[in-house]
Amino acid sequence: MPRNLVLPLFALLAFVGCTHQVRPSPAPMSNAGTPLALRARYFISPEQKARIDSDSYFVLGAGHTWNITIGEGLTRSFPQMMGTVFQSVQEASSPDDMGDADVLIVPEIQYFDVNGGGFVSQLKLTVRSRGTQDAIQVSDLIEGESQKSKAASAWLGGASAGQEALRQSTELAFEDVMPKVATRLRAIFAKTQAKASPGVL
Repeated sequence: MPRNLVLPLFALLAFVGCTHQVRPSPAPMSNAGTPLALRARYFISPEQKARIDSDSYFVLGAGHTWNITIGEGLTRSFPQMMGTVFQSVQEASSPDDMGDADVLIVPEIQYFDVNGGGFVSQLKLTVRSRGTQDAIQVSDLIEGESQKSKAASAWLGGASAGQEALRQSTELAFEDVMPKVATRLRAIFAKTQAKASPGVL
């Protein structure tokens, strides 16, 4: 091969890079208090379950694409968090399927980004309860706060450490947001539950 083609070809291969899959597995949330005596259902849409955040990061190597399965992170962490708040938790078949539950909750990732060991996340929470006319209806936006100091060092390793860096940052995002969701849910239902019998809001 002519020498004048070797360097351009090498440069092209360097920028082509690879596509990497990052599958976060957030740590389970610890129980914080006695579960509310309510039966809860949750619905995560197929689109949310399959959601992937794809991006490229110069610090992790030009030409590399990182597919972060944030939908899997939500599917893992949300039901487990629910189990720390309510006495029983089941998955609903649709966003209107309350079945015999007292509460139906639909989470939706509105925005998600990780970079430099930090993160920005926004989780929309739609809450309904059984009552005369679904007495409680709440739609909240829960935001995660950046914690760069906990994972930033992993970003210094470039592409070789990219998967670990992104995995850690993504897991921190979910581990930051889920306790906030649990706190919000307890605030919504605790006072109401004290005035009602279990199963009736």
